[in-house]
This record gives sequence, C-alpha cells and structure tokens, in this order.
Amino acid sequence: MKWRLQEGRGEAVYQIGVEDNGLLVGLSEEEMRASLHTLHRMAEKVGADITVLREREVDYDSDSPRKITEVLIRKVPDNQQFLDLRVAVLGNVDSGKSTLLGVLTQGELDNGRGRARLNLFRHLHEIQSGRTSSISFEILGFNSKGEVVNYSESRTAEQICESASKMITFIDLAGHHKYLKTTIFGLTSYCPDFAMLVVDEIYTVPEVGTVVGGTLYSGVCKEGERLVVGPTDSGSFLPLKVCSIQRNRSACRVLRAGQAATLALGAFDRSLLRKGMVLVSPEMMPTVCWVFEAEIVLLFHATSCRRGVQVTVHVGNVRQTAILEHIHGKDELRTGEKAVVRFRFIKHPEYLKPGTKLLFREGVTKGIGHVCSLQVIATETTNL
Repeated sequence: MKWRLQEGRGEAVYQIGVEDNGLLVGLSEEEMRASLHTLHRMAEKVGADITVLREREVDYDSDSPRKITEVLIRKVPDNQQFLDLRVAVLGNVDSGKSTLLGVLTQGELDNGRGRARLNLFRHLHEIQSGRTSSISFEILGFNSKGEVVNYSESRTAEQICESASKMITFIDLAGHHKYLKTTIFGLTSYCPDFAMLVVDEIYTVPEVGTVVGGTLYSGVCKEGERLVVGPTDSGSFLPLKVCSIQRNRSACRVLRAGQAATLALGAFDRSLLRKGMVLVSPEMMPTVCWVFEAEIVLLFHATSCRRGVQVTVHVGNVRQTAILEHIHGKDELRTGEKAVVRFRFIKHPEYLKPGTKLLFREGVTKGIGHVCSLQVIATETTNL
C-alpha cells in the first residue's frame, strides 16, 4: 500500500473482487467484510483514510450473491498540507468553460444570464462581453472521504485549504482565437515539467508591493529567501528578497516543487520585470542564450519553411520572436518533416534548459519540438 500511495502521489484505488486479469469474480458478503477490515487495518498502519466509492453485484457461477467494491485510499504526504492537482480548461469560444467552473466551484446552477461565471472574470470587458481574455484560477477542495468542501456556507479560499486533503486548481483559459497567445502561454507556463520558478503574473498590491505568480519546478523556496530574477534585456540577473508567499490565497512559509504560488517582493521595482523571467537561486549561477538548437516537427505549412523565416517561439513561459537561422541537412522543411534547426531570439536573451518542449507559430504555420542545445553566454548579477 505504501508503494501504491507513493506511485499515485498520495492516492490509490483498490478494486476488491476483481482478479489480476480483470475478471469480475466478486466476493461473498462475509469475504467482502473481511477484506474491507484488512484494508482498514493496512490504511491505519500507514496513516491513510479509506472511502468506499461504489459497490455492485456481479453474475458469477455461484449460488450466493457476490459483489465487487471500489475503495479509495488517500494519504496526504507529511511535507504537504494537501494533495494538489492543476487542471487547464480548454475549449472553443462560448462553449461555457467559465460557467462550468463557476457551477463546479460554487455549487449553484447558472441563472441563464452568466451569473455563475462572474467570479472568474478579472476585467470589466470580460463581464460585458462574457468572454475570457486572461488566465484565471478557481479551486475545488475535497476532504479525506472524497466529499466536496466548497459548498458549505461562508467558505473562503483559506477555509477550503484548511479543510481539504486534496485540492484541484482549475486554470480557466481563453477560447477566442484573438487570445490564442494568452492560452498558449497559460498552457506552457503552468506545465510542471521544468526546473524553475516561472514569473508569469506581475501586479502591485497596496501595502504589500510588487507581487509575482508562477510555479516552482524544482527545489524549495522559503519565505525570506534571497533569489535573483532575470534575464533582463542585457542578460543580467537582479537580486531580490521573497517577503511572503501565498498559495490559493492562503499564507504559507515554504513552497515545494510542483506547487503554484504568488510571491510578494516588497519594494522591488515592478518596471524591471516582464513575462518570461525566472526566479532562481544565485548559487545555480544561471546562464542565458540568444541562440539555441531544437529538434522539431513541422505540423503545417502552406508550402515550405526555409532559413530566415521569423516565428513566435513558446518555450515554457518564454514567448518571443526568433529567426530560424539554419536547418541541419536540409534546405527547407515541408509539413510532417522532422529536422534539427537553429533559432536566434530577436529582442533579448532568455533562460532555457535542454529538453524543454517548445511550440512555434507564424500565421497558419505551426510546429512543435524540444530544445537540444544552447549557445550560452556569461551572465552577471546587477546590484540595485
């Protein structure tokens, strides 16, 4: 059970009465009672909670009725307050994504005029048009028995976090093609595959100062820790201090890999920050690059893709125009073909890591791939 809980990131589902080959043989009432008792004892030993999800009778070659039972075992890891799962919500424009999330997280049906989605909108023009143009978040908490904790009265985000053993954070993304780059940015920057803290939201809170939001992709970040942020347009990194941390609008002192949060940076000048920057430890001695190579697949092009074309490259939270400088072994690429190519950023250097997935586009031209190698340049930390 310990191994299954570790593999399932704190959760495991047992199907009692089902053989290893999937045959539904079922158990008698006495056998099922004994099996559940054994499972309860095992769960108590590892400090986990057990919940019966469903039961059903099966037809089997037996005179007595036989049942199968599906059981959920859940244990919150010792180093976490709750299990955390992020879900990006995608769909066509006006398909009801925000309304669905409003109903799920608030427990009330929509009134037919968009009331359920109002809490997800962040701008006046979104309320007026009924269309999402930015990235917004809503949380849905479950207790150890799998019951939703959102629907009780006066349930704030802090109360949900305190009561929940599992938290689902829904990332509401725009569906209109006008906001495609925002949607792609939300997908790439909140994908927990890269070892960095992505700075993808920047705003100022009165009496708090500059606040940034993102996801920690490796290590641990603590309140009061000193980090560096960058790269700037010149490729340097700037020192700063993490004054406070919040997760799901609740204060926390330690942020761990895979968790999303907002960080208050105090009096740090907001104008020095931009989307695409990262927060890292100065001990990592971060490097940046203008030029990188990637192995790509050209998903679509009306004719052929040649050297010198300019495309918008999305690499994690980085979004910048780059020139396709060279195609190894070929003069051009057509739809469906693979190749290793060299890109050069146009505006400023970026912080990348080999193996990172990328997407590039230009009009109807689209392609995917991953970063193979970097031509890194030396960086320095600039004191403010």
